[in-house]
Amino acid sequence: MINPNAASSTHLVRCHLHTLKFTPYKEVSKNNGDIIIDAITYLNKERLAGKAFLVDKHKNRKGEEPRELFMYVAYRIPMKRIIRCSLALIRNGKIPMLKPKDTYELVPLNKTEHSLTELTNFFIDFSRSPAIVCVEYNHNGPRISDIEFYFRQVTSEILHLSKATTVTTLMNIPIDETIASLQNVLNFEIKMRPKNVTYLNDGIKGYVSEFASIGNRLKPNFVRVEALFQSPGGKLPGSALNVDANKMFMKFLNVFKTNPENIDLFEDFEVKFIDTEGADAVFNLIKGKAELTVEISTDKQLTAKEWYEMIEDKYAEYIDIYYK
Repeated sequence: MINPNAASSTHLVRCHLHTLKFTPYKEVSKNNGDIIIDAITYLNKERLAGKAFLVDKHKNRKGEEPRELFMYVAYRIPMKRIIRCSLALIRNGKIPMLKPKDTYELVPLNKTEHSLTELTNFFIDFSRSPAIVCVEYNHNGPRISDIEFYFRQVTSEILHLSKATTVTTLMNIPIDETIASLQNVLNFEIKMRPKNVTYLNDGIKGYVSEFASIGNRLKPNFVRVEALFQSPGGKLPGSALNVDANKMFMKFLNVFKTNPENIDLFEDFEVKFIDTEGADAVFNLIKGKAELTVEISTDKQLTAKEWYEMIEDKYAEYIDIYYK
């Protein structure tokens, strides 16, 4: 039996942090903050007119389902250089089933009347440059790569203000620090969807091309590969450098740094290595992201305002530390 009086539970939600920077066209005399304000002003004018700026991130991907995005909330907090946002993703594909609250029966969503939509809340502090973006982790919703793409379309294609939009995912151990400290790869583990190989940067695509081949032949949802360069419990002598593995890892790190949209194409990417001090170290692309956490109720859909109020103090503290 379902107990309608049961106490609501809570769960921990992660928010990841990134920098956001716009490179203006030569003839545009606006700084990073100015471009952000202009983008938000345009989006709010569209909303006031009863419209929304809709983009399909997969428009040029043959055979891919549409990934349609629009800004649902874009609100600049008075007296602050902070913007609260909610980006919406219209979900396509298989029609989901819904469970009425008082039964265990399932009914299909009526797609003729509604579109299933996922919201991701995020916040932009543009008090300094580059701006720091705090993004709610929503597995089914928009990611930072979607946010970057959306703002790129607004600022470049619509407003003609910026020629490039750069996002850097902040890590507990920065990528630059990992590059500088790498001595020797001990082992690595990579997991991804075979179809994602197509969208990887050309500099690293060749290392995982067999993932796509396996995907074409066997049709798995994911492919995982693990490579070991040391015996269990053993150490490699300092002179036995894994030259090829080190070169591969360095290429991946540089791509993640300069083209962070590649990060979202991996389900797992972990490398264990010896650093220049001779100590064991680990780089985890997914679990190593800088993050803030909040405890929220499982039975409530928080607004962007409520999200910001819960994360505000941690967010401000992180920014102060980052810019020290």
